[in-house]
Amino acid sequence: MNIQIIGDNLDISDSNRLMIEDKVSSRLDRLLFKYDDDMKNASMRIIKDKLGNFIINFDMNLPGKTHIYATTTHKIFESALIDLAQEVERQIKKYKAD
Repeated sequence: MNIQIIGDNLDISDSNRLMIEDKVSSRLDRLLFKYDDDMKNASMRIIKDKLGNFIINFDMNLPGKTHIYATTTHKIFESALIDLAQEVERQIKKYKAD
């Protein structure tokens, strides 16, 4: 899965990129294994607000003009990624069931 990562008020370190790969990309790749890699493109915007919360927005289009969008806010980066991945997985499972 190809995820374009954009950081607002935050530098995305290599360890953060690895965490995104582990917590989000690999989980979604397992759900979308039938799709070509060029069809699995998404964007992720990570914002760190003034209170130190991480706000993560995820945006992806799937064949059939299905739009997957999720957002989460959490104090801990890893927890925000897990919440986000669970919401996106739920939407993809619903898309596949239809």
